[in-house]
Amino acid sequence: MRRIFSAVLCGVLILAGGVSAKEKPLRNSIEKKVKLEDLSFRGKYRFGHVAQPTRRGAKAQRFEIRHGDCGKTSGWNDCTTDRQRVEMKERPKNSMSKPGKGVWYGYSVFIPSDFVSLGKANTTLGQVKAEGWSTPMWWLTFNDRPYIKFADGRTCSLGALGSWKGRWNDLVVFAHYGHSGQPVYFQLFKDDKLLCQLKSPFMPAEFARKTPKLGLKYGIYNSFVSRYLAQKGRIPPEVTAYAQTHEGGKSRSPSPTPFEYDWGVRLPTHVVYYDEMRFGSRREDVDVRLLEKRGVPPVD
Repeated sequence: MRRIFSAVLCGVLILAGGVSAKEKPLRNSIEKKVKLEDLSFRGKYRFGHVAQPTRRGAKAQRFEIRHGDCGKTSGWNDCTTDRQRVEMKERPKNSMSKPGKGVWYGYSVFIPSDFVSLGKANTTLGQVKAEGWSTPMWWLTFNDRPYIKFADGRTCSLGALGSWKGRWNDLVVFAHYGHSGQPVYFQLFKDDKLLCQLKSPFMPAEFARKTPKLGLKYGIYNSFVSRYLAQKGRIPPEVTAYAQTHEGGKSRSPSPTPFEYDWGVRLPTHVVYYDEMRFGSRREDVDVRLLEKRGVPPVD
């Protein structure tokens, strides 16, 4: 009896000292709620799981995109709109990103040291799209001056590109897809530091009258890539300019079909890793640093 009492007392003292028992796994993996974009181009190297590097656990998601990795799907063709991509997309839509409600996303992203900026072109590493609306609700772009932009045109700086490369970056994003009644509508934390906050709605007013179909997308998405090719190489004489009209205005680039021509250069290969991807209704359930402290097992 004395031995049992001593063991119980010891356990109580350990807990009182701040060391808690290992918590159970959380069933809030983003990867369980997404699927790879089904494009006509399906290079096997574009996506896979790897044992290194990882933020936590046994594996991470690896994305790779090379010059000319464009494809088409129903109603859209990257090859004729100056784009290329390999992305996971939320399926079914509204399963995590819910209209009129808030959601927390937590994930870690590793951008290798040899990552090359596309300059005036774009490399998007995370966005939320509304079906039928060409401009994302918010998206993270990594070029010479990384930034996050919103559907209403507002932007936030993400700091120098060099500060993101060669290391794991722990991100926490809160997004509220509503139009009123909230003190905060968006927050983005990097390594516990608040980089961006919106205290007013960023969703288009049109969605106050109808329910949009929302979906998180992540991976590697390059757009208006002919800007980079023209800047680093030469513009072929047979090329015709491209202009795309969207909700925010009009975007222009040297060509809608850049991969049909020889520019004297090629797009650099991009490789990006994602790990510990979670969603939830509280920061405490998605923030990898908080989860580590609590002893919650890795997402995989």
